[in-house]
Amino acid sequence: MKKGMPLLTACLLILLAVLPSAGAAQTQPTRLTLYEGPKTMRSSADARVSVNGYDLFVYDVMVNHEHIWNANTQPVTTPMTYFDFEGTARIRVEMPGLPQAVESAVVQPYACGITPEVEGGAVTFTITEPGQYTVVFNGSVNKALHLFANPLETDVPDPDDPNVFWIGPGEWTMDAIALTDNQTLYLSGGAVLHSIISIANASNVRICGRGLIDGSDYPAWNQPGSYARVPIDVNHSKNVTVEGIGIVNANCWNFNSYSSRNVTVDNVKIISGRQNGDGFTLQSCTDHVIANSFARTWDDSLVIKNYSGSTKGITFRNMQVWTDLAQSMEIGYETDKGLTLDPEISDVLFEDITVLYNFHKPVLSIHNSDDAYVHDIVYRNITVENAFMQGDNGNNKELIEMTLQNSAWSTVRDEFGSIDRVLIDGLTVIHTLEDKVPRSRMSGVGEENRITNVTLRNVSILGKPITTLKDLKLSTDEYCDGIVIE
Repeated sequence: MKKGMPLLTACLLILLAVLPSAGAAQTQPTRLTLYEGPKTMRSSADARVSVNGYDLFVYDVMVNHEHIWNANTQPVTTPMTYFDFEGTARIRVEMPGLPQAVESAVVQPYACGITPEVEGGAVTFTITEPGQYTVVFNGSVNKALHLFANPLETDVPDPDDPNVFWIGPGEWTMDAIALTDNQTLYLSGGAVLHSIISIANASNVRICGRGLIDGSDYPAWNQPGSYARVPIDVNHSKNVTVEGIGIVNANCWNFNSYSSRNVTVDNVKIISGRQNGDGFTLQSCTDHVIANSFARTWDDSLVIKNYSGSTKGITFRNMQVWTDLAQSMEIGYETDKGLTLDPEISDVLFEDITVLYNFHKPVLSIHNSDDAYVHDIVYRNITVENAFMQGDNGNNKELIEMTLQNSAWSTVRDEFGSIDRVLIDGLTVIHTLEDKVPRSRMSGVGEENRITNVTLRNVSILGKPITTLKDLKLSTDEYCDGIVIE
């Protein structure tokens, strides 16, 4: 298959076996896989990062600290790096790009239990499990470091297989890549691909590797002469797997699946700072599992909508999200954009989700802005580390919001749907704006268009168990029934 023309020779892949230091408790050696960055790119001047004494290549990726909608916003950059390992990894970070020396640092998610050491402006800490780690310096999210410590790669495809599109290390610019039945695209660690990947009317397709898809070559989709270029776009396809890669600097949505079924996403990392930079967005899909992944976005992070037909059987599991604008877990507003007969969104599970930061609109939201029947939705073990809703959203600063309403995104304006059987089981909010319990809201629209049978249990905010709807600051209207907290 045609591979395109690289912009440089292949970068070096380094596989290391590092023995534990004397006196260490571990008995097995540590294995590291490190990836050189492309020779056409420079490692970030803002951050220097090493693992077990070996320097890592650090990428500058686009993020957006504005918590207001701005059609002409200009993203800033933050450092990001990655490697693979098994065993013990000692991380050292220096931040020459900060306006002052590092005096304090926090490693997130908080559940990892890491207390870093800060000495002489350097931050050090140890990890023993693969995962996604974020380091915040001096109490400010500006220039936070995203560190993606992957497990060692397995099941690497054969580069000589005629159905494998193999992209080696280095920086590549290509036209759109269209994958068809039974094809695999492998994006090597150390690769930076400027392109988009389309999977349309195809089955048994795989995208895997450790490299990055980078949309920085494209102007934001809403700028004159530009248009949306979705890095991974799955359309009317089935049996698709995406694993291990990163998506950065997209000019619009990042990962989109439309009218597709049996799609699995694992260990995919998204960082996005431009307009409509939704993370994982699914429209009219069935049987999708998005797991062990990360999304930092300048729009909704985890999204479900109906664009053509109904949605059923969606799971988001073991995810980390950072939402600079809009909602962290959003169903809607578009719930019947395709004018479907009897549309539904059902059997949706958000489980083991950590929201590192939510800076704008509600964390958990169901906005049924058309005529769909939205039901059997479960949120289980949701941890919100920082619920800082603010910006240009007026009074829309809720922790939880469920509504039936017309909106700017409505397609069906003369009929309404309903929301039924929603369970929130395990919701922990650690920090909030001004250390206050944020409001929540539920509202129906009429006798036949109600919100019913919503159960909340095991809710804790600011270290205090929430046992009443009043404590939750939840407002409801006369078109809500069976809203209980346990």
